[in-house]
Amino acid sequence: MKKGAVAVFLILLVIIAASFYPVTQNSTINIDATFDNTFLQVLHIDKWKNWYPEIKQAYKENPASYHISTDSSKKIDTISIPGKKIIVHAVTPMAYDVTETGDHSKSFAFTVFPGTNAGKMKIFFERKVPLLTTLFQKNTDAENPLEGLKSYLETPLEFYGYNIKMAQIRDPTIASLVMKIGEKDIFTKMKNARQELMEYLKDNQLQKTGVISVSYIPLQKDSIQLTVGIPVDRIAAPEKNIQCLSLPAKGRVLVANYTGLFSQRIKIYQAMTKYLTDHTLSIPAESFERYLNDSLPTSDSSEIKMELNYPVY
Repeated sequence: MKKGAVAVFLILLVIIAASFYPVTQNSTINIDATFDNTFLQVLHIDKWKNWYPEIKQAYKENPASYHISTDSSKKIDTISIPGKKIIVHAVTPMAYDVTETGDHSKSFAFTVFPGTNAGKMKIFFERKVPLLTTLFQKNTDAENPLEGLKSYLETPLEFYGYNIKMAQIRDPTIASLVMKIGEKDIFTKMKNARQELMEYLKDNQLQKTGVISVSYIPLQKDSIQLTVGIPVDRIAAPEKNIQCLSLPAKGRVLVANYTGLFSQRIKIYQAMTKYLTDHTLSIPAESFERYLNDSLPTSDSSEIKMELNYPVY
C-alpha cells in the first residue's frame, strides 16, 4: 500500500510540475499579402484594432472603451480595452513582444518576414506555455492573435472594404454607343443614349439580355468619353454611332458591388485600383459599371446599385 501511495504521489507531483513547467511553442503563419500592407498593419499600433481579435471586438462594440498610450521611449504601447491591457514592445519595426494582462494573462513574440515570392509574407510566432498544455491541446491556432492579421489581410471585404473577386464576363455581346461629351451633360446624354440603343434593338429585332452598363473615360477640359451599353442576344449591323461588340465569353473580370450615392462611388474605384496593384493584375480594357437595378443615375445625389467590372489578365 505504501509503495502504491508513493507512486500516486510521484505521478501527481509530475503532473503538477508539468502544469507549471514552461516550454517554448513555435509556429509559422503564411500570409497572402504584400510587404507594405502587412508591415503597415503591424507597425502602426492604432491599426491593430483592424485585426487583433480582442481589440477588434472591443472597438466594434464601443470605440470609446478603446485607448492607446505610449511610454517615453516611444517603443512600448499599451492598448486598453474593457477587462484587459495589451502591452506591445516594438523590439524592431519587424519584431514585437506582446503581453496581455487581465483575467487570462499571456505573452508571446512574433517577427514579420518577407515570403519567398512577391505577395507572400511569413510571421514567426513564439510563446511559452505549460508543458501540460502542449500534451493535451493540439490546435492552438485559435489562440494565436496573428491568425487575425492573416484573416484581415486575405479577406477583401475586410481589408479593401468591398467583396472584390474574380469572375467571368457576364455579357459577351453588347450593343454600345460611344460619345465625347461635356462632364456637365453626363446624365442627360446617358438617358438619350439609352433611348437610342432601345430603338436600335427594336429596329434590329434584338433581345435585351441583361442590365445597362456605362463606362466613363476622363478626357481634357472637363470632358469625358461616355460609353453606354445594353447586352443583346446576337450581333447586328452597325448603325450611326452604335455597334455591337463581341467580348470573350470566358474573359476574366475583377468585380465588386457598390451601393450608395453616384458622387461617392470613387471609393470603390480606389479600392479596386489598390487591389489591382497589390495583386499585379494588368488591365487590357477600360472598367465599366453594370447598373444592377437597370436604372441610370439622374444626378450626383442619385442612389445607385452597381457592379464595377475591371477586365484583367
